[in-house]
Amino acid sequence: MIANLLISRRLDPAALAAALADVVGVPVDQVDVCLSDGDQDARDWDATVLCTYHHVRGDIAMSLDVYVQDEHGNSTAGEPALAAAFAGRTGAGVVYSDDRADPETWWLADSGGTLTRIRLLASEDDLPVHTVDAVEYPSLAFPHAKVTPLYEILREGPLSTPVASALGFDGRGVVSLTIWERLVRRMAAGWPPAGRYLLELYAEDLDARDHLERRLAETPEPDRAALAAATAEVDALFRELTEEDPAAPGDARWWRTRRPRRAWAD
Repeated sequence: MIANLLISRRLDPAALAAALADVVGVPVDQVDVCLSDGDQDARDWDATVLCTYHHVRGDIAMSLDVYVQDEHGNSTAGEPALAAAFAGRTGAGVVYSDDRADPETWWLADSGGTLTRIRLLASEDDLPVHTVDAVEYPSLAFPHAKVTPLYEILREGPLSTPVASALGFDGRGVVSLTIWERLVRRMAAGWPPAGRYLLELYAEDLDARDHLERRLAETPEPDRAALAAATAEVDALFRELTEEDPAAPGDARWWRTRRPRRAWAD
């Protein structure tokens, strides 16, 4: 198993070795810890656990590259389990990749047992300063971070759009319908994955419905009739899931005069 762990506090080599030995389940003499620019020739390359570390600036104090021999039984637990165990053992916040294309989105395991996604930003300095900008749930390790659903997670999360997908043709109208249907399916499902959404995303979804109205007029027949029928189907579900908003402007389009019956928590 190979793991890259970013941790919120500095630990000396002895403390690192003791913690890794404990969470992996091996004697401490089976853990080799070395600074990245230290004497590599002096390392015990046959150790069960190898850890190469370097110091980092900002909210992240250290970066650990950890290798656990494949034949060791506990190595199958994987990076998330290793991060959670290490956080519990050391009291540090432990950040690791969530395997997304977005380089700023990571997972965090902290000593209180919280597992949440975070947004981690790095400055453009030669020696970057790392900042935990936002967390989806409060964290003991980064109490200063903004607690909010992450835009990039909500926007890119998988949601089925059967009505738009069944059209069988492409175009800007279908793109707008897909965004609109994603909102309606999300609303029907109770705002997955955690019952939360963002007002800015909701505004973008309403904008997509505005765009869809214009795209309908631009779409040539026979695709226009199919797109209009699909739009009506999604609109009907939106009406079922919403109610009149007394605060809406009187001259607004009908979808802007309604609000979700089941609001999200943000």
